[in-house]
Amino acid sequence: MQELNGKVAVITGGASGIGLALARRFAAEGMKVVLADIDDVSLRAAEVELAEGGTEVLTVQADTSLEPDVQALAAATIERFGAAHVLCNNAGVLGKGDAWRGSFSTWEWMIGINVFGVIHGIRAFLPIMEDQGEGHIVNTASMAGLVAVPGNAPYGTSKAAVVALSESLFIELRGSGSPVGVSVLCPGFVQTNLVETQQWSARLGAEPAPTSAPVQVMVDEALKQGIASGIDASLVAEQVLDAVRADRFWILTHEDMRHLPVERMERAERQENPA
Repeated sequence: MQELNGKVAVITGGASGIGLALARRFAAEGMKVVLADIDDVSLRAAEVELAEGGTEVLTVQADTSLEPDVQALAAATIERFGAAHVLCNNAGVLGKGDAWRGSFSTWEWMIGINVFGVIHGIRAFLPIMEDQGEGHIVNTASMAGLVAVPGNAPYGTSKAAVVALSESLFIELRGSGSPVGVSVLCPGFVQTNLVETQQWSARLGAEPAPTSAPVQVMVDEALKQGIASGIDASLVAEQVLDAVRADRFWILTHEDMRHLPVERMERAERQENPA
């Protein structure tokens, strides 16, 4: 995947944040871009921006937690461009509330989009990529998938699942001689609208209620501050592009956080309780 000019990138959650940054970076390489998102207003704005810059772009409104929506995305991609070379399973949400005493819909909402959205994307696009003889899949996880973060168990659980399924997929495809590469993106704090995705919860049937539990209040505030001071999404997109070209699995965007999962496993080796 060294030469990307004229090839096709498909990005879920592509209307804002990391997804839009990926779209801009791939467009700069001369790629055709397919954007999927549930936010139709932001999706249209992204389409206008990219098209005005000369990029061939297709937008598809989709809820990635629903397999038919993702299959329709794949069909629309092939109908318009005839191929799909890079797939970024990037759509993700962050809920809020008491994971153990609050509404179970918070779990269903986050697992549905953050985990099943990735699974649906792989199942829809992997056969296309293998048939065409090349491709690369990038699954967006998080540092929260490599280290435990109290106060938001559904989010951490969903991102840990993405790491696990991505590594399994990488090993399986490499072992079978598949022409498709796999990367897992584990960013730290990035300036995105992730916390704003909570507004979609009511529209999607989830009702994450606020909580006054001290640890959750602390984590919520730390999250807001971290995102506000995080790196620009364009820096994440640059690292993703490099990983696709290098066929590199791990994309840990923050050098100052890479020691954290190592220390976690060292504690596990010593059979020490979590810090």
